[in-house]
Amino acid sequence: MRVEVRSRVPGGDRLPDVLVELAREQTTVGELIRAAVAEQVRAWQADSTRCRALLDRQYLTDEDIRAQAGTGVIRMPDRQAAAPDVEAEVARAWRAFERGTFALFVGGRQLDLLDEEIVLRLGEPVVFVRLTALVGG
Repeated sequence: MRVEVRSRVPGGDRLPDVLVELAREQTTVGELIRAAVAEQVRAWQADSTRCRALLDRQYLTDEDIRAQAGTGVIRMPDRQAAAPDVEAEVARAWRAFERGTFALFVGGRQLDLLDEEIVLRLGEPVVFVRLTALVGG
């Protein structure tokens, strides 16, 4: 089954929409995230610097940002950035999902747990939405 996964980030560049191939209609949230992240990395493998920046924008958690800030500066990746490691990016996306950095919607319903079983239907929208705090509150 092929499922289109759309990524949305308020106010800027975002990861490309990707078609994810799944063996069956029933899967878990975690496996859907794994498949989507792997395809997002493949879609941008020719431009690893841009891929790194987009992955950071979508999946970098508040804790990751605070850790970088502790070094005195939060930097964009070097122009010589190495190609993203799919397994490392999947693990980071799982952490970000669990911490509420982004939300996942399937058929208009928000999903909350990585091990939650879902049944995907042909043509049903799957959307990853990066969540950001509103200014002033």
